[in-house]
Amino acid sequence: MPAPHQPTPLSNAGLGPPRRRADLTVLGQIEAQARTRITLTVPSNVIDPDTLPTPLPMVDFRLHVMRAPGHVRDRAWRHLADTARAHRSDWNLYALGVAYPKLRTQANKLTAYLAPGPAAQAHYTLAIEFLFALHRLDLTTPQLFPRLTDAAYTHASGRKRQHPPPLYDLDALPDDRIPRSEHGNPEHDAHLDDANQETVHDVLNRLVTQANTRTGRQTISDTQATLIRRTYLNGETLRAVADDLHLSEPSASKQRTRAATTIARLLSRHDLTEPPHPQARLPDTTRRSGHSRLGTRRSIRRQATVGGQRRPGAERQLDPRA
Repeated sequence: MPAPHQPTPLSNAGLGPPRRRADLTVLGQIEAQARTRITLTVPSNVIDPDTLPTPLPMVDFRLHVMRAPGHVRDRAWRHLADTARAHRSDWNLYALGVAYPKLRTQANKLTAYLAPGPAAQAHYTLAIEFLFALHRLDLTTPQLFPRLTDAAYTHASGRKRQHPPPLYDLDALPDDRIPRSEHGNPEHDAHLDDANQETVHDVLNRLVTQANTRTGRQTISDTQATLIRRTYLNGETLRAVADDLHLSEPSASKQRTRAATTIARLLSRHDLTEPPHPQARLPDTTRRSGHSRLGTRRSIRRQATVGGQRRPGAERQLDPRA
């Protein structure tokens, strides 16, 4: 039986060495410029301090960095980033050439469904954002190169960008698509004038009267009402008001807190009167009273409305340090 025919091996004569496929994208052209145009080198002892320093061109430095462990890679990129920040110019191109493999992978994700024009712009944006990160981020923390490329991809892709809410021109919408309130038009229903506006001081007076006329409820004394009015509404400091009322500052703070708790109950703000969960309890009474004080002041201001609209004068901000 004749032996099976053996395939004739092809000769490599005339074929030359295998050619590297050229990357014609923007990042590919940047990498080609870094590989062929610049002559900068980095000493090899940046990667291995125990060896004699030998100059490493961009491609050799990239290969050594890609194969190095994490802490060595951080040290090499820290040296390269410091050099780029100090000298800029071709060192920025050198850094882009070293980062090319990772940037090219990220660019593939950015341009998967883009036309050639927007895809080229995405490459430019990714390279620019990488240089911004190279000159902006902290170089002392670990995982330096992943943080650089992640920051570049985040800004280039806009994945964490907060988009503004959509705005609609109500004049251009048809009548059946204009949102309408169930409570009518406040511009027509609410007629504000000096006779029917209720200020924050009026709300406080009404609540004090209501607390003092209800039987079985904790009343608010004139001193407590004065403390609420002068500190919360007028913005005076507690120490100054306590001196005028001949009270010690701790006593004035306790009386004000007691009155604030009563007002919070009248306004049905039980979240300001009930004690917090034991695991979430604050460490001192000063912060608890501050929480009640802020909520009570907001509640009083919320009451100063007429016809569903807030009175503009009741919106002023007072000193929260009172």
